[in-house]
Amino acid sequence: PALVRGAERPQAALVAVRPQTGAIVAMVGGRSYAKSQFNRAVHAARQPGSLFKPIVFLAAFDEPPGGEPITPATMLDDAPFEWRYDGRVWRPRNYKDTYLGPVTARRALEMSLNSATARLAERVGLDRVSAMARAAGIDSDLPPYPAMTLGALEVTPLEIAEVYATIANGGIHTEPKALAKVVTP
Repeated sequence: PALVRGAERPQAALVAVRPQTGAIVAMVGGRSYAKSQFNRAVHAARQPGSLFKPIVFLAAFDEPPGGEPITPATMLDDAPFEWRYDGRVWRPRNYKDTYLGPVTARRALEMSLNSATARLAERVGLDRVSAMARAAGIDSDLPPYPAMTLGALEVTPLEIAEVYATIANGGIHTEPKALAKVVTP
């Protein structure tokens, strides 16, 4: 679409992290530092949506809840359901209300299925999902309600880059570093 004269163009952020070291190799916080010093990569908290789902699966694969191992081959039910918590009811829905029935955990993650992911999160528990999010690099508030498991929380692009760097590094977390070394006093 054509830009409207006088309309402000959208801003964006980008973070690239070397997974093995945590070195930030690229960070863009906006279009022009001269016009705005707000660094969107570090300070713009937004809902990550489905980018959060791998954390649910990591929590499930990490340690069996109640001794029952969960693997990528574990079957999950991708169908409508209700998650009851604190006297409330939450009903996660898939895109276009399309459900696949029994699917492997791998397929549920590959297809970003909300219902299957939420069922898995209920089975694993919000505490374990939150603990995994913290271990992978999220420092922002993690609201203790089920919709968090589908990315209904606010995090920064830097936090999401840190999580995915942890995944790419085989589960070993490294703190993001903007400086490699100091060369002068």
